[in-house]
Amino acid sequence: MAVKYMTILFMIVMTRSLVYGQIYEDAEKVFRLSEESQKPILLVFSGSDWCAPCIKFHDNVLSQESFLSYAADHFFILKADFPQRKKLPAERKAQNEQLAEQFNPAGQFPHIVLLDPDKKLIRTLFYKNQSADRFVEELSRQFAE
Repeated sequence: MAVKYMTILFMIVMTRSLVYGQIYEDAEKVFRLSEESQKPILLVFSGSDWCAPCIKFHDNVLSQESFLSYAADHFFILKADFPQRKKLPAERKAQNEQLAEQFNPAGQFPHIVLLDPDKKLIRTLFYKNQSADRFVEELSRQFAE
């Protein structure tokens, strides 16, 4: 009986990840996927355990199905996290610092940029406590331009 429930749970999780976008933390993988598919990258700089606006952005936008569903069709999400209490592996920390040097030299949080598959800045986006639906509306306008 427990195996049956675990199988069902696994299928639900797998189906959700196929239907909705995914938040990646491996920049090399995301840049490769972007290049192969020619989809842009939404790069989010976050302080996940100390930055109140970053936490709100995660809760109000990044974790919402409406946003993830939209993202799956339009771009890859790459999160560069700079936590203060949580320890990141040295490789991930170095990767995030390199991304910050290139795309967030002022060290702003949250800082959200849209990159083309060649890692060129398309535009900087701003989070002002929008809902996921409102953020998607704003992104839709960006893609329509």
